[in-house]
Amino acid sequence: MTPADVTAVVDRNVADGAFDGAALAVFQGHAPVVEHFAGNAAPGVPAGPNVLWPLASITKLFTAAAVMRLVELGELTVNTLAWSILPDFSGDGREDIRVRHLITHTSGLPYESPAMGVRLAAHTSTDALIDEAYATPLLFPPGSRFQYSDYAYGLAGRIAATVAGMPFPDVVRTLVLEPMGLADTFMRPSDGGSERIAVVRGVFNDGTDGAMYNSAYGRSLWHPAFSAVSTLGDMVTFLRHFAPRGPRTLADATVRAMTQIQTAGAPGEHPLLDGFPAEARAPWGFGFCLQTEAAPAVFSELASFSTFGHPGASGCQILVDPVADRIVVLLTNTHILTGRDTWLRRQQEIVNACFALD
Repeated sequence: MTPADVTAVVDRNVADGAFDGAALAVFQGHAPVVEHFAGNAAPGVPAGPNVLWPLASITKLFTAAAVMRLVELGELTVNTLAWSILPDFSGDGREDIRVRHLITHTSGLPYESPAMGVRLAAHTSTDALIDEAYATPLLFPPGSRFQYSDYAYGLAGRIAATVAGMPFPDVVRTLVLEPMGLADTFMRPSDGGSERIAVVRGVFNDGTDGAMYNSAYGRSLWHPAFSAVSTLGDMVTFLRHFAPRGPRTLADATVRAMTQIQTAGAPGEHPLLDGFPAEARAPWGFGFCLQTEAAPAVFSELASFSTFGHPGASGCQILVDPVADRIVVLLTNTHILTGRDTWLRRQQEIVNACFALD
């Protein structure tokens, strides 16, 4: 495969209507191999280097990085009990939830409100969305299972803000974005200028003033689980800070902790793929999703079992394969709600081509 072959796969998917627009970068080591933009990020806005793409759940990596920086600074530990920072977070077994449970999806909290569309239509504030976790029943005792959870990351962000003594967007900016040189990444999308934010097809409440990611309300949210926007270049820079021989603002020990299994064999349904055994172990680090023997082909059939990264339901995949010494960032604007299997297949077609490069 040549770079032209890879870009042809991207162009075909855009032409077929899989995505309105796409941005792709492939790095071998720290050298660029492919940078390609196709289609439109928004009506009248071509995909390009200045576009801010809604990252959806990739936001969680910035939250996890901020938490782990506080760990480095001695302000927090992953074994800190959540209620000791948030005293009102108690009852129904919540007293046993530790920070490690929140950032590895083993807290027992469910994914999100089953009425998320209604919450968005009502223009529910970020704080109120996080507050729901204080009353939502746990699905299992903390640490005993894996359940991917936006509620958990909302709480992790609130803990980080409480410990740091500043609003959550400022925590991430101060501890993560500025040290890493990410000048075009924003926890509150509207801070980056709405005129260059990609419009995502198929979101909750699409076409209304309560649309996730697309409406003025949606772009005012700063949720630690799903609100960030960023450019292609910034996302490559972010991943380089975790790649072999990369620049570091976090300690090597912290990078290892974030990119190695921290779920201790907890069983649970993988958030991205079906087809695993009912009691499969979902491997996760402190923030990063991991591709291992227990969860093969999460990102690509051609990537190694040392690969780490994160999907974003808005149409994004970012990953690092330390064995292949390859970084891939794929940003698009079609939501997983349009159909998970087709959504994932389209993205993996492109990612696989990136790993088949000569």
